[in-house]
Amino acid sequence: MDVVVRGRNVPSTLRTAAQRKLERLERMVRDVSWAEVDFAEERNPRIPRRHRCAVVVHRRHVAVTAHAAAPVPEAALDLVVDKLRHQVTREKGR
Repeated sequence: MDVVVRGRNVPSTLRTAAQRKLERLERMVRDVSWAEVDFAEERNPRIPRRHRCAVVVHRRHVAVTAHAAAPVPEAALDLVVDKLRHQVTREKGR
Protein backbone atom coordinates (compact mmCIF):
# COMPACT_ATOMS: atom_id res chain seq x y z
CA MET A 1 0.00 0.00 0.00
CA ASP A 2 1.23 3.47 -0.84
CA VAL A 3 0.89 6.02 1.95
CA VAL A 4 1.08 9.74 1.15
CA VAL A 5 1.74 11.91 4.22
CA ARG A 6 1.10 15.65 3.97
CA GLY A 7 1.51 18.49 6.41
CA ARG A 8 3.95 21.11 7.56
CA ASN A 9 7.05 20.01 9.45
CA VAL A 10 6.00 16.38 9.77
CA PRO A 11 8.94 14.48 11.32
CA SER A 12 10.15 11.25 9.74
CA THR A 13 9.25 9.27 12.87
CA LEU A 14 5.62 10.31 12.45
CA ARG A 15 5.73 9.37 8.77
CA THR A 16 7.04 5.90 9.55
CA ALA A 17 4.47 5.47 12.35
CA ALA A 18 1.65 6.33 9.93
CA GLN A 19 3.03 3.87 7.38
CA ARG A 20 3.33 1.09 9.97
CA LYS A 21 -0.14 1.60 11.46
CA LEU A 22 -1.88 1.74 8.10
CA GLU A 23 -0.08 -1.41 6.98
CA ARG A 24 -1.68 -3.15 9.96
CA LEU A 25 -5.05 -1.98 8.66
CA GLU A 26 -4.19 -3.49 5.29
CA ARG A 27 -4.02 -6.93 6.92
CA MET A 28 -7.74 -6.68 7.68
CA VAL A 29 -8.76 -5.55 4.19
CA ARG A 30 -6.87 -6.71 1.13
CA ASP A 31 -8.26 -4.35 -1.51
CA VAL A 32 -6.54 -1.16 -0.26
CA SER A 33 -4.69 0.62 -3.04
CA TRP A 34 -3.36 3.73 -1.29
CA ALA A 35 -3.94 6.07 1.64
CA GLU A 36 -3.63 9.81 2.25
CA VAL A 37 -2.66 11.10 5.70
CA ASP A 38 -2.96 14.82 6.38
CA PHE A 39 -1.54 16.42 9.53
CA ALA A 40 -2.44 19.97 10.54
CA GLU A 41 -1.89 22.10 13.61
CA GLU A 42 -4.31 24.75 14.82
CA ARG A 43 -2.55 28.02 15.54
CA ASN A 44 -4.94 29.14 18.26
CA PRO A 45 -3.32 28.38 21.66
CA ARG A 46 -6.73 28.19 23.36
CA ILE A 47 -7.64 25.02 21.50
CA PRO A 48 -6.62 22.09 23.72
CA ARG A 49 -6.54 19.49 20.94
CA ARG A 50 -4.42 21.39 18.46
CA HIS A 51 -3.12 18.58 16.25
CA ARG A 52 -5.52 17.26 13.63
CA CYS A 53 -5.09 14.13 11.57
CA ALA A 54 -7.27 13.11 8.63
CA VAL A 55 -6.90 9.85 6.72
CA VAL A 56 -8.53 8.73 3.49
CA VAL A 57 -8.06 5.07 2.59
CA HIS A 58 -8.81 4.35 -1.06
CA ARG A 59 -10.21 0.87 -1.57
CA ARG A 60 -11.34 -0.71 -4.81
CA HIS A 61 -14.86 0.79 -4.85
CA VAL A 62 -15.05 2.83 -1.63
CA ALA A 63 -13.03 5.55 0.05
CA VAL A 64 -13.01 5.25 3.86
CA THR A 65 -12.43 8.55 5.67
CA ALA A 66 -11.74 9.45 9.30
CA HIS A 67 -10.36 12.42 11.21
CA ALA A 68 -9.49 13.20 14.82
CA ALA A 69 -7.78 15.80 16.99
CA ALA A 70 -5.51 15.42 20.02
CA PRO A 71 -2.89 17.35 22.02
CA VAL A 72 -0.04 15.51 20.22
CA PRO A 73 0.03 14.25 16.62
CA GLU A 74 0.83 10.65 17.58
CA ALA A 75 -2.34 10.44 19.67
CA ALA A 76 -4.38 11.92 16.82
CA LEU A 77 -2.97 9.26 14.50
CA ASP A 78 -3.90 6.51 16.99
CA LEU A 79 -7.47 7.82 17.24
CA VAL A 80 -7.84 7.95 13.46
CA VAL A 81 -6.54 4.41 13.01
CA ASP A 82 -9.00 3.16 15.65
CA LYS A 83 -11.87 4.87 13.83
CA LEU A 84 -10.78 3.39 10.51
CA ARG A 85 -10.46 -0.07 12.02
CA HIS A 86 -14.01 0.22 13.38
CA GLN A 87 -15.40 1.33 10.02
CA VAL A 88 -13.61 -1.45 8.15
CA THR A 89 -14.80 -4.19 10.51
CA ARG A 90 -18.36 -2.86 10.27
CA GLU A 91 -18.23 -2.92 6.45
CA LYS A 92 -16.62 -6.34 6.48
CA GLY A 93 -19.49 -7.74 8.55
CA ARG A 94 -22.12 -6.63 6.04
